[in-house]
Amino acid sequence: MKKKLELSVYGKIDSDIMLLVCIIGLLESLKSGVLAIDECGQYSFNPYSVELLEGKDIDKKTIDIVQLGTELEDIESLLPHRLDANIQDLLDRAKNLLREIKPEANYYTEKK
Repeated sequence: MKKKLELSVYGKIDSDIMLLVCIIGLLESLKSGVLAIDECGQYSFNPYSVELLEGKDIDKKTIDIVQLGTELEDIESLLPHRLDANIQDLLDRAKNLLREIKPEANYYTEKK
């Protein structure tokens, strides 16, 4: 039986940060061989996720990274010599975007 996980965030920036942290974790796991490309597709890098994110208030750059992640399986089968470079490119994009959007101060305290 499938269970649904719901996460709560305070605003748009929090949503993007949470997604980018998950993307970075997936890509690091893929890069180190902990997860396979198809497993990453099950979690995030799939057309359904892209469609779902487009319907939410998510930064276009974040959605673009997920979209490019959906292409990793094709790269693996058609251009396997470029796979590692593509994974690293997505990882760099996600980390740079996270640096760009995250607040300077730690503001993750309980809001009343």
